[in-house]
Amino acid sequence: MITELKIKTNLIIFVTTLCISSCSNSSQIKGAHWKGHLNFMHVTKEKMEMIYSVDVTGQKVFLDGYYEIIRKNTDQVIFRLTVDELEFGTRDDGMPFCRIWGDVDESNIKSYLYALDCAPI
Repeated sequence: MITELKIKTNLIIFVTTLCISSCSNSSQIKGAHWKGHLNFMHVTKEKMEMIYSVDVTGQKVFLDGYYEIIRKNTDQVIFRLTVDELEFGTRDDGMPFCRIWGDVDESNIKSYLYALDCAPI
């Protein structure tokens, strides 16, 4: 009788823990995907430069991922970005956008991709 009660108690605790952990993980943002244009703001100590019409293969990124930023419609890699932060917003015209922040190549200065029609994953 006591053994059955322990088994039931352990089973209830396990199922409850499993439900709580799966529910909490589903609301965490892990990445971003977009359907619109993608631009890149390259930031250095000396200047900020917007590079228009860039691309990332697959049109999606994930936190802690490492991505090559290429010029649109070419194979020319212009930067490599390690994603460490995602920022989502909506423009005045209602278009959703996101800024995908991270370190570029070997620097410790944050730069970002600016994507239109962007949503969290």
